[in-house]
Amino acid sequence: MAGGDSSPVAARKWDHEEYRFETPDEDSLDPRFSEYDPKQGCFIYVRYFFDGDKLDLDEESPVGPMRHTGKIFKEGFRLKNSVNVVSIKIVSSDYGYPLNVYGTIIARDSLDQKCVYIFRRDQDDCQLISSKDDSLILTGPKRGFMVCDDIFFEISLKVKDVHGRAVNDDRLSKGLIEVDAIRRLEFTPRYVVDTETLVSMHSILDLNYTFIRRAVEGTVEIKILEGPDEFHGKIVASTTSIPCDIVLHDSKVSGALTAGDSGVLQMARRVVGVSVDEMLVLTVAFVVGDDVLSVCTIEFTPRRNGYTDENITCGDYKMLLKSLDISGKNVLLYKMFGLIN
Repeated sequence: MAGGDSSPVAARKWDHEEYRFETPDEDSLDPRFSEYDPKQGCFIYVRYFFDGDKLDLDEESPVGPMRHTGKIFKEGFRLKNSVNVVSIKIVSSDYGYPLNVYGTIIARDSLDQKCVYIFRRDQDDCQLISSKDDSLILTGPKRGFMVCDDIFFEISLKVKDVHGRAVNDDRLSKGLIEVDAIRRLEFTPRYVVDTETLVSMHSILDLNYTFIRRAVEGTVEIKILEGPDEFHGKIVASTTSIPCDIVLHDSKVSGALTAGDSGVLQMARRVVGVSVDEMLVLTVAFVVGDDVLSVCTIEFTPRRNGYTDENITCGDYKMLLKSLDISGKNVLLYKMFGLIN
């Protein structure tokens, strides 16, 4: 299995320039939402500036996943659109590589415009970026995105040191990315991975994502009822129309997952948006020897209401993909669908 966006579907940039908001003259920029960018030689937006006087820009969205999973909705209920972030990469660095990177990347969607973190590390917990091919280890979103008009991404990444030396300007990448959903609906669906590029501060950043029409929220939970307490391997989600790898966990880059008292493996990333018109593909690869993987793949049919369940065997593990906790000596993979609305 490949990681990041290295899939049969090639990433490409959204080529409609009219979808991007225009940066106004420097004199009209509010200093609360803008900074001077030495790479572009001008002031740029770095924060969400719409309704800035009414919105606490640092308030985290209180909404979590699965809030509609157990509810009943009629067949004609209108589903909203969504976005999956596939990967984020620092594809160019003025400082070269490797880099010790920390900071935040948040999204603001149509649900409440509040912060939904997809990357968050402090200065004492940097991620080492060895080359332009390394993806940031994403830890979100914690819920599915609801996209009725635009979704905004605020990037604020810093570099702690480069090759063991301090830098004068630790701002590696900082800016605001907008993805317009309304005008996309005027065009025929494009089943590809799109890329938004942010050229700012001392780097170039690529945000790779997929746009999802008529979406529901899928939540993945793994519970070990019998067997090793640690999971070594990889968990990847994709969809049948856009078969790119959305990495939920990779032990090689994030370390092994350890089960808690209840046997649940606490994945940092476990939510995937999927169109109700397609299938969600979940691939679980266990390390069973010296870098030998036992791989199992299964498809789920999204639903507006209720859950889905399946049984699989993967290596020495028996896995039940089911919507309810059950008793028994096996590994329970708990898969639920719910509305994003």
